[in-house]
Amino acid sequence: MSDFIRANDLPVIALVTLALLGINVLVGVWASIVHPREEGPATWALANVLFATSVSVLMLRVPQQEPSVALFGNVVIVVSYLLMWFGFLRFRFRTVPYYPAGIGLLAYVTGFIWFLFAQPDIVVRVSLTAGTIALLCGLITWTMLYRIEAGLVQTQAFIGMLFGALGMLNLLRAVAAATGALLPSDFGGGPLGAGIFVLPTIASLLAAAACILMLNQRLQQRLHVSAQTDPLTGLINRGMLDDLGRKEVARAKRHAYGLSVVLMEIDHFDAINSTHGYDTGDMVLRRISVLATASLRQEDFIARLDHSGFAMLLPSTRMAGAQQMAERLRLEIADAVIETGGEPLSLTASFGIAAFGLHSEDWTEMVQRAQTALYRAKTDGGNRIEIAVLSDTLLERSA
Repeated sequence: MSDFIRANDLPVIALVTLALLGINVLVGVWASIVHPREEGPATWALANVLFATSVSVLMLRVPQQEPSVALFGNVVIVVSYLLMWFGFLRFRFRTVPYYPAGIGLLAYVTGFIWFLFAQPDIVVRVSLTAGTIALLCGLITWTMLYRIEAGLVQTQAFIGMLFGALGMLNLLRAVAAATGALLPSDFGGGPLGAGIFVLPTIASLLAAAACILMLNQRLQQRLHVSAQTDPLTGLINRGMLDDLGRKEVARAKRHAYGLSVVLMEIDHFDAINSTHGYDTGDMVLRRISVLATASLRQEDFIARLDHSGFAMLLPSTRMAGAQQMAERLRLEIADAVIETGGEPLSLTASFGIAAFGLHSEDWTEMVQRAQTALYRAKTDGGNRIEIAVLSDTLLERSA
């Protein structure tokens, strides 16, 4: 046991590092338990365990006396950074090319281990390990800063810059070891040897805390989106449409812009469900949502209402433009054919239109008037477009 550093000989900074390593492992495991369906946390937890193991070994052993143990510590710490990078890849991109990435990582680690075994010089080993960690930190920085997700800007930028700084620290360590500025006696125990590991440990703990915050932010963002979207079609729901509609009405009042709302309902949808089944009905709703979305501009909005109804909000669009869009969509739906496994299913839809300034200057009333026009279109046989009745109040005001 003489090759171990005695507890009484450990500097305070080493004890602090060991305590932080334990906290880091607990944080990683907790994140993987709390977010079991999220890609990344389980890999981060394993990486934290390996990181804690390697740093503990490298601090508690004297590498000049136990080169094989130091070799083990160097290999494990590199593997921990590889896993950390892989976890960030899974978190960011989901569709990671597992086989090519796994083969590439395995080949790299194999070559790295072979070189460490073949090279007995501890200075070369430390320089190579630190340089490899610097490279991996650079890859993590690129992974986090490449196309930052909306809502995760601060946490992703923080993690990216944190690993960027950690990469620079390891690069300096590699240069210092190679040039002799860092002596072999400083690679293991002693205040300087322990201090070499405390900064990466603190950075790893901060990264783990930032990862948990990032996971919570993504979860909140998903909950926010799911509360505003229809799960079947992916379109926004009625609540979100009402919020957007009120904002667009206020903008139309300020700038005298045109604004129209188009309500649409699939004709005889109940008969489709009863005859062909609800799965076919869901297929119809998804197909209609795709056709309607394709007919709109980028600045337009479409929402699914209840049952078979849809609503389209058209900013900067007056009545004539709304009619043209509705007629184009009506013809596209009439030409569409749904394959049900038996006879092809043909569809039609009815439309009701209301425009700001002609039918109302209030969002709720605009929707109500468009709904009344839609009801007329359906009772008159469907597959037609009806315009809302003009507002008497607005007509008197204009007169």
